[in-house]
Amino acid sequence: MKRTLSSAALLLLFLGGESLLGQAQRALLSVDGLSVPTDGALYAFHIDTWGVTPLAVCKVFPLWDIKAEKFMDPAGLLSGRSDPYHRTLRKLDQLYLVDVYEYQPMPKGDPKGDYHPASFSGWYEVFDGSGNIIKKRREIRVSSFHLTPAARCPDAPPPEP
Repeated sequence: MKRTLSSAALLLLFLGGESLLGQAQRALLSVDGLSVPTDGALYAFHIDTWGVTPLAVCKVFPLWDIKAEKFMDPAGLLSGRSDPYHRTLRKLDQLYLVDVYEYQPMPKGDPKGDYHPASFSGWYEVFDGSGNIIKKRREIRVSSFHLTPAARCPDAPPPEP
C-alpha cells in the first residue's frame, strides 16, 4: 500500500505538479506599455514564467518566430523574434493562452533560501524609427503584464480577399 501511494505521488509530480498547487486561472496574456520609439517597433521579447503553463500561441505575426516552452519544474519561457524586415508590432496583445497557478506579480522570499519568482518577468528589444535594432535590452515592467480571463484564444479575423 505504501509503495502504491509513493508511486502515485511520483506520477502526479511528473504529469504536472502545478495541479497540486490549486486551481488554475486560465487567461490570455497581453504585454503593453512598452517603450517603443516613435516609428519604431518590437524586435524581440523574452518572458520567464513561474507557475504558468502555456496552452497556446494565439497569434503568429508575419515574419515572427514565436515560442512557448514549459520545463519540468514550474519555470517556463515565452519568446519571440522578428525578421528585420517586419517592423510593425508595438505590443503583445492576447498573444498566449496560459494557465496561471498562484499568480505572483512580484518575486517574494530570499533568493538564497525560500524564494518564489514573479509569475512573469522579462525583457524586450526594439527597432528604432530608421529600422535599426537597438541591442539594449529593456525590462518589461510588472504593470505591463495583463491577464484577461478566457477559455480559449480569440477568434481569428476573417481571411483577406
